[in-house]
Amino acid sequence: MVKIFLSTLILVGVALLLFAVRILIKRGGTFHSQHVGQSKAMRDRGINCVQSADRIEHASKLNVNDMEK
Repeated sequence: MVKIFLSTLILVGVALLLFAVRILIKRGGTFHSQHVGQSKAMRDRGINCVQSADRIEHASKLNVNDMEK
């Protein structure tokens, strides 16, 4: 049981180290944002995140209601 736990711990540690290689080696390196709204490829396709789409839709409904008054 201890052997499996230690080997799992080592594998997870190696995986985290490999994920962090870009940050550790490159000066000022960072992970790219995984947010849909900050991805250039998604913006080029016109795809927004749900929160942004909801905010845009809510704003357009508010503008329509303001016009009716």
